[in-house]
Amino acid sequence: MKLQIKTTLSILFSLLTAIGMAQDKFTITGNLSQAGSNKMVFLSYVNSEGKAAKDSTLVTNGKFKIIGTTAFGNRSYLELIPVPKNDFKTSGIADRKEFYLEKGNTIVVGKNRISTAVISGTKVQKEYIDYHAQMDPVEKKYEQIAARYEKASSEKDSLELKEIALDGGAVVSKMKLVLDNFIARHPDSYFTADLVLLNKMIFVKGPEFESIYKALGPRLLNSFTGKKITDQFNKAKLSDIGKTIDFSLPDKEGNEFKLSSLKGKYVLVDIWASWCVPCRAENPFMLKAYKELKNKNFEIVGVSLDDKRVAWVDAVEQDKLPWTQVSDLKGFKTEIAVRLAIHLIPQNVLIDPEGKIIAKDLRGANLNKMIASYIK
Repeated sequence: MKLQIKTTLSILFSLLTAIGMAQDKFTITGNLSQAGSNKMVFLSYVNSEGKAAKDSTLVTNGKFKIIGTTAFGNRSYLELIPVPKNDFKTSGIADRKEFYLEKGNTIVVGKNRISTAVISGTKVQKEYIDYHAQMDPVEKKYEQIAARYEKASSEKDSLELKEIALDGGAVVSKMKLVLDNFIARHPDSYFTADLVLLNKMIFVKGPEFESIYKALGPRLLNSFTGKKITDQFNKAKLSDIGKTIDFSLPDKEGNEFKLSSLKGKYVLVDIWASWCVPCRAENPFMLKAYKELKNKNFEIVGVSLDDKRVAWVDAVEQDKLPWTQVSDLKGFKTEIAVRLAIHLIPQNVLIDPEGKIIAKDLRGANLNKMIASYIK
């Protein structure tokens, strides 16, 4: 009897899975009126298991169709590539367009190029189009300002540079407003998930990001991208004020260094890299703080996200950094960077003698005074 129940449940589960998969079925129908027949369309997308996938089909008299399964809504790409007769090796330059794919019917209408075709049909694609209708004009202004900056810099036009700074600040604020408004108005959009992951999680401050995260809808958070957001947010919170951190990495001589070996001291853990200009700009301020406070139960530990030993060691010597330096030369794949979801540097944390984080991202000419205010 138990075996029969298990078998029945197994069949039921299989049926439910099959139904779920059927709900994720997509169809892409294209009509490129002037594309002819000697071409292929390639689709790059995310399959129903969350893995990168590809598909392709021949274009016949400008028409094509691709059918498959996906899950949620994800960024995808279509490419139109010429194909020589009787030879299915691709040739020429790919004609590519980004869009968002989810279950249902996606329609592609154009003339002889994918890049200028109109892609429509699904909810997430409409949201994608609506967002770019608002953001693209602002980004164009930003590009114009960037061109002005390059010209003014080469000509050393100080007055123009001041005007550019004002104009640029206004445009950046507008870009942020468009982004934030879209996220707030579409908390359950699969496209919002990408906007949050790519724009709001480069540098995550737990308490500040909390309100954004709590506003996101359950449908979004259950998606592949939504799960990445949750995972990275949970990692970022590990470096919040009050948390305890520890790590073990090799120093310049190859000896294993453990952060907790400095327990009993105030320690500024500085995450940097030789190639990071803002990081190197902070080194004189840290050097000043180190010289003033090293005899007051204070230490600095530099964690380099370099991947080349020579560049790392040369930077330490050039900047005359006397404190402990560690790195496994794995770049952003260094264990502590992965564990804390660090995607942007410089970053630092100040820990107390018990190993707890008491301050974060202390920078600038007054770094010595900032640190000194925490030392008891």
